[in-house]
Amino acid sequence: MTATRTPDRAPVETKRLNDDLTSRWLPLAGVGYSVLTVASDLVIDKFPDESTSPAALVKYYASHHAQVHRGGELMAIATIFLGLFVAGLVVRCRHHFGAAATMAVGGAAMLAAEIASASTYALLGSVSIQQDLTPGALQAWHIDGAAFGIGMATVVLLMGVAMAGIIGRAIPAWLGWTALVLAVARFTPVGFLASLVTLLWVLVAGVVLTARTTTD
Repeated sequence: MTATRTPDRAPVETKRLNDDLTSRWLPLAGVGYSVLTVASDLVIDKFPDESTSPAALVKYYASHHAQVHRGGELMAIATIFLGLFVAGLVVRCRHHFGAAATMAVGGAAMLAAEIASASTYALLGSVSIQQDLTPGALQAWHIDGAAFGIGMATVVLLMGVAMAGIIGRAIPAWLGWTALVLAVARFTPVGFLASLVTLLWVLVAGVVLTARTTTD
């Protein structure tokens, strides 16, 4: 009679433990994203709005091009943490397919927008003092960096979080409700303030979700 060998479950258990640790720590990247985004804004400091004249922009970049470039680089690094944070949200809510899919779509679009914005600032800092760059061309690039819309990608991400928290209960309900409030606020006169509060929300969400011991 041939003896039946019991499969070794150790590799499976080790893989499961590693997956759980990854799921738990990924959201903490939200802290890095929020801190680096604020740091980039502080480095750039006061930035002219989209109505600034070409002549005034030439003077501004003559003395501020280096800090604009550094701010763009910090913003680019921040996008790495944003991607990890969104991945952490999706993995945490993976059993709630609708919410996870909505967060994945919104997060990917938000990441693309943030990368484009960071690239614009870094490029402005690099080329703004070139002699062959006309003031009109500089103004066109500047408007791309200074003007911003509602931020629909962020709204989609926040709606996915709201679904996960309010309906799916995959994350604390209060995170879902606050995400919903921030998403709606983007369409109101306090939309810009809501975008700033969203950075704080990402930081808090990253810490709270990392502190939770369950992944669903």
